[in-house]
Amino acid sequence: MTIFLLWTSIFVVKSVRGVNDLVASQPFFPGRQTMISLKAGLSWLIGMVLLATLLINLGIQLMHAGPRVRAEAGSNLRLAREFVLTTIASLPNAGNPTPTLRRLYANLGSLRHVDIKILDRGEAPPAHWSAGDHASDADPPIWFVKLVDVPPPRVILVPIRVHESDYGNVAIISNPLDELEEIWSDMTWLASISLVVTLAIIALVLLLVRYSLTPFGALQAGLADLEAGKSGIRIAPRGASEFRSISNALNSLATTLDRVRQENRDLVNELIEIQDSERKEIAQDLHDEAGPCLFSIRAAAASLQEAVAHTAPDPERLRQISTIVDRASEALQSLFRGLLERLRPKGLTELGLESALKSLFASWSLGHPEVELRLVSPHDLSSLDETTALTAYRVIQESVTNIFRHAKANWAEVSVTFGWDLVCDTGGGEVEEVPTLTLVIEDNGIGIAEEHRSGMGLLGMRERVRGLGGSMKVERRAGDGTRVIVSLPIRDEEELGGD
Repeated sequence: MTIFLLWTSIFVVKSVRGVNDLVASQPFFPGRQTMISLKAGLSWLIGMVLLATLLINLGIQLMHAGPRVRAEAGSNLRLAREFVLTTIASLPNAGNPTPTLRRLYANLGSLRHVDIKILDRGEAPPAHWSAGDHASDADPPIWFVKLVDVPPPRVILVPIRVHESDYGNVAIISNPLDELEEIWSDMTWLASISLVVTLAIIALVLLLVRYSLTPFGALQAGLADLEAGKSGIRIAPRGASEFRSISNALNSLATTLDRVRQENRDLVNELIEIQDSERKEIAQDLHDEAGPCLFSIRAAAASLQEAVAHTAPDPERLRQISTIVDRASEALQSLFRGLLERLRPKGLTELGLESALKSLFASWSLGHPEVELRLVSPHDLSSLDETTALTAYRVIQESVTNIFRHAKANWAEVSVTFGWDLVCDTGGGEVEEVPTLTLVIEDNGIGIAEEHRSGMGLLGMRERVRGLGGSMKVERRAGDGTRVIVSLPIRDEEELGGD
């Protein structure tokens, strides 16, 4: 019996663990998505737990069935013996008492747990109980009787002696069949009731799960719409608190995606407009400045050909023509230098970020003497890669330009330093330090408004920073003014080589 209970416990553990694995795992096959649903998994889990509970209860009853049968058999044997002795003692003294005893025990009918037989002299007692006397539809099956391990029948012989005469024996035989019928009936009822309760609980669970998972369809449809790139996705929060939280999070994600899409559209349109504007300005500059210069060079070339056509060219005329060509060439060179500086910062690649910023600050100081500009750069910036340096230059350029346009400040400071940021590795969950280039641009102007919406300048800055995997924050200073904090990760040589 101990082995049976141990086997049942192992079955429960394996069943629960197996169902959990089925519910948690998501094996994919061609043409189907998952092997088992949540409703089926819960139904299997509850059914197996209830089945295991039933098996444990039946095992406990089986474990106590043998001692129960033995106790009942011993008790009833003792009572039957006392009854037989009392009956024999009360028999009349005359004649053979055997017929009287037979009639008496026949009138008593079948006794529970014992059989009483009248044996003639020399007749051997039966070796087993008379199952035919107790036969009924509720008899337990043979395998159950063997499983309970019923003890062999016990036989007690009570001699029939009247006036020193021996008339045979009364055989009292233990018969556990009645007790086995009670145990079998109890276990059958327990199994039947447990089966009904299990089916009822599974039905209730299926109904509850079906009702609880109703919002799941809307969530699935919303996620499919988001994956398809649709806009304006909103899901009404309903159902359990977990589904409401997921719906709110999904709505927040959809709102953020819509805003990001709109910002990207605005940014793309702004970039297109800026590109068109730059092209127009470059075309206008080339038309207004390069055109006359080229015309002067061509005219000077024609004059030079005419002058050298004479037998004795006039030196003074040649000097005048060469002066015209030199001035036109110098004007073209100045024009091209200005265009290149607009397209790419002067000296950024050759001299580094710090020199390019000093040159930019010098030109700003001449154009905006009302604002005191300060550049703080305690480190050597020459080791920065070109992409990081250009991004830092453009961010500082746009930030200081915004100060001139909107801040109404008389003081501004730009700090460029190296530092370390803590980054969490999403794969292993470990935190590591990453070298960064930190830019802090602050002023003492009117400050950014609380309800301020980022314009194209700030959006462009954010896109540049995000493109390098950095972060950007715009905030009000403790006093007056605005502070822009940008963190750009510094890429090592292996990353630069792989780009």
